[in-house]
Amino acid sequence: MIYRSTGPSGAVGCGLALVFLGLFLLTPIGLFFIKGIAWSLVAVGVLLAALGLWTWLQRRR
Repeated sequence: MIYRSTGPSGAVGCGLALVFLGLFLLTPIGLFFIKGIAWSLVAVGVLLAALGLWTWLQRRR
């Protein structure tokens, strides 16, 4: 029962997953993914703000 999600084995597995994820995100590939996600979120935020402003101005007419 290695894949049990309760008890001490679950905590050890979760901790190891976080360690490996942290190490991966410190590599140049991980930094590229973080920057890509960040820029995509900025683009989506700008589009949503523009859409919200446009619909707000259309409603005021």
